[in-house]
Amino acid sequence: MLIRLVVRSSIRFYGSKSQYSATVLLPRTTFPTRVKDISQHEQELQKICEFDDLYKWQQEAHQDNASFTLHDGPPYANGDVHVGHAVNKILKDIINRYKLLRGYRVNYRPGWDCHGLPIEIKAIKAKDFKSLGSVDIREKAKQFALKTIEAQTRAFKRWGVMADWDEQCYFTFDKSYEASELEAFYELYKRRLIYRDLKPVYWSPSSQTALAEAELEYDKNHISRSVYVTFPLCHPTNFAANGKNVLVLVWTTQPWTLPANQTLCFSPNLMYSLVGVTRSSSANRIREDCVYVLATSCIEDVSLLLDVEFKTLETFPGTRLDGLECFHPMTRHRTSRLSPSAHATADKGTGIVHTAPAYGAEDFDVAQKLDLPVDGHVDNSGCFMESAGFDLAGKFIFTSGNEAVVEILKQQNCLVLEHDYVHSYPYDWRTKKPIFIKTSRQWFIDTHQLQPKALKALGSVNFIPNSGKSSMMSQLKLRPYWCISRQRSWGVPIPVFYHKESGQVLLTEALMRHIISLVKRQGSDVWWTLPISELLPQHVIHESGFTGCSDEFERGGDILDIWFDSGVSWAVVLGNGPTSKADLYLEGKDQYNGWFQSSLLTSVGLQSGAPYHNVMVHGFTVAEGGQKMSKSLGNVVDPMVLINGGKNKERNPAYGADVLRWWVAESKVFDEIQISDRLMKDASASVQKIRLCLRFLISNLNNYEPGNADVSNLRTIDRYFLSLLTKFVAEVSTSYNEFRFSRVCRQTLNYVTRLSSLYFSVIKDRLYCDEERGDSRVACQMVLHFHSEALLKVVAPILPHLAEEVQMFRPNFSGFPESRSPFKDSWFNCDVIKTLDTTSVDNVMSAALVLRDVFISMVPSAQSLKYDVTIELPTGSASNNLKMLQTSTTSSDSELCEIMTSSRCTLLEGDWSSFDCESNQKVVTLDNDNDVMCRISIETSHLHKCPRCRKHTASSNGNLCDRCTFVLSNSWDL
Repeated sequence: MLIRLVVRSSIRFYGSKSQYSATVLLPRTTFPTRVKDISQHEQELQKICEFDDLYKWQQEAHQDNASFTLHDGPPYANGDVHVGHAVNKILKDIINRYKLLRGYRVNYRPGWDCHGLPIEIKAIKAKDFKSLGSVDIREKAKQFALKTIEAQTRAFKRWGVMADWDEQCYFTFDKSYEASELEAFYELYKRRLIYRDLKPVYWSPSSQTALAEAELEYDKNHISRSVYVTFPLCHPTNFAANGKNVLVLVWTTQPWTLPANQTLCFSPNLMYSLVGVTRSSSANRIREDCVYVLATSCIEDVSLLLDVEFKTLETFPGTRLDGLECFHPMTRHRTSRLSPSAHATADKGTGIVHTAPAYGAEDFDVAQKLDLPVDGHVDNSGCFMESAGFDLAGKFIFTSGNEAVVEILKQQNCLVLEHDYVHSYPYDWRTKKPIFIKTSRQWFIDTHQLQPKALKALGSVNFIPNSGKSSMMSQLKLRPYWCISRQRSWGVPIPVFYHKESGQVLLTEALMRHIISLVKRQGSDVWWTLPISELLPQHVIHESGFTGCSDEFERGGDILDIWFDSGVSWAVVLGNGPTSKADLYLEGKDQYNGWFQSSLLTSVGLQSGAPYHNVMVHGFTVAEGGQKMSKSLGNVVDPMVLINGGKNKERNPAYGADVLRWWVAESKVFDEIQISDRLMKDASASVQKIRLCLRFLISNLNNYEPGNADVSNLRTIDRYFLSLLTKFVAEVSTSYNEFRFSRVCRQTLNYVTRLSSLYFSVIKDRLYCDEERGDSRVACQMVLHFHSEALLKVVAPILPHLAEEVQMFRPNFSGFPESRSPFKDSWFNCDVIKTLDTTSVDNVMSAALVLRDVFISMVPSAQSLKYDVTIELPTGSASNNLKMLQTSTTSSDSELCEIMTSSRCTLLEGDWSSFDCESNQKVVTLDNDNDVMCRISIETSHLHKCPRCRKHTASSNGNLCDRCTFVLSNSWDL
């Protein structure tokens, strides 16, 4: 059926069926023009072409070759795949397949991040957390992760991602992985790069755990219940207050932190003022019988916000405030001292900063310098504890807690103004709820010690794009320490014991050897399932230098941060040594302070260098126009619906995996990556265009024997396109090497368009109507053969399904190996083409193509064979160039006539300096540098149409032209 369709379409092109139709050498192939059910078609191709076996094949076949290692950043096993997964996995696969074609032994082990809060949240309903123990939580989370991994693997395989999915994947919950992770943890601990300390950390009350910076997202429209509050000076005698109470005015966006206030901070570099109130307002609680202290530069803004008028009574340097005592605004039984600090500024507020060391990083630093208490009175769920006092116990800090504090301030007559303040505020990236700073004892990696080495290591790393290096360095400099402990159940435990009485930490080599041996055999579940006597046997206690028995210790309740889990994956997957670096890490831009950084820090700590040579960073996927994808907006795109189609195929047609891959490749992946129905349709059209081009190439190679082809028979246009092919392959190779896949797509489409619109159009007469084994036709087939080889290899990394399919339908040539996967061959070799002499080809073709364009524009659509063309030009280099294409004055079979696609071509030269033009003539410039002009004239051919080739070159109606007569007399028995 397919052959019949091909023949019919070609007959239609060449005219009505005649006795000569069978003698026209039409394209022949069963390769389909278009695939009806692309989803089923691609899945069948994957089976027939053994997609699943390719990775194992190349590992064995290329074992002695140079290697290329792409280390896979593990995605969370916490849900269905999304377009972000598609971008990431497909980009990696394009690179791996290209490297395979270049002869490398590709090392790529897909991985999954299997622990942590993201999976717990998906696996367990919120109401069930309190009723489930750690062992139950871990089991449910693991089962959820396993199901997710299975589903994601199916998706990745469906996209054509090359890997050994059965035996060469890594999972962070594997026993061997967990054991290696604990080894890395203890090695860093031995090197004093891991320590336990009391520090302020990001705390999520909704998740009840500490968070890393990478686990935060910021809401720019967060509303805080802010207050202006007063701290009355205990002894105001140093000020010209005229007997009035002196109140220190303070602004805070977190009223709930006021019970933990330990000091007020001012800047010794600012000027401050004592102001009286000359006009108040009912909008605030300002008191005219008091005077206020605030930074001089803040007076104007504060008076506008409070809707009051101040009168400056005196101005003084900030140092005058040092050591003064204030009553606490919530009780007269406590006082707060005024202390100098660099973090106090006049940018916002009053220039005097309320400081609660338990709830702020800068506040904590002040407490450390001044030896102040760091008392926190908020539990893990964000509720006040009994120790907070003021009847606040059980109240949630962001709601009822804030309200209660504000009410107390009112009662104490210390509240000046309450207002909503809109600002950027950190949220838990998973629960989408606000976090707060909480000072607690946690385990940390000393990034301050590692930072200089890490920055130095980054100096030798190549970033794609280049701006990535500065972004990475900036993120690294902002990280004073890395909190690696989490208060959850689903993860790798921090294997430490604490002495019940002294609190002393037991973390020794003897303990680690014992725990690691247990984990290797049974997995990290042992930390929760085995009794403490088995986790901490007597001999380990003694070898660790402790006395007593295991009952005197309690096991630690923290797990390792999932960023530490994945951050040591280089050591587990690549090995620990000087040759274990990955050639490439490739992830989204959110990994600058995530996986890229955690991998760098652990690698610098363990092997004094970066774990990667190159880092490629892609952007996030967004809807067309840059709009963020959201279920509420209805613009979320499911990649599996894109490739397989939705329930309503008219609304959601199946595009197939190759179209999805083309969309990824042609996108500007270093910026925001837009996706829409229109973009997918455009990608589909591009893939179809390439498909048709490849189909034309292979359908015209029947009976072609490469051994019979002689380069001396190549015409000028043949040499020209072989020269263009060499340049095209070189340019595409450069683009692939630089990971500029959108440029690969543009270059490929541009070349396919030029090849199809020019070369295919020009050679059809030679290809269909010359002798089957004639020199000129075989030379033409040689060009098509080279192009089919090259174009197949160029698109294969992006369109593997199409490449495999084309290879199945390519004619087998004698002396050549049977058709096999294009990925089992090498990249296209241009050496034969490079030996061709193309010295004058460009100049000759440049002039000829200018003439062709003008001629085609002068004739009615697709009617060029009805016309003869005459070209008149002055004697000189331009005419000499054209005479290389046509030696006789008039010809119907010259190279120039073929390029023009006219029936006959006449070439006249003389001493013309100017031309007059009639309606059927045009004047055109052939050589801008030398101002060479020529005149083109067209006229309807006076000869008759050949019933075989359609050219108007027959001497009488119904008869064949001389060329067709010769061909049939030598090759056909009619």
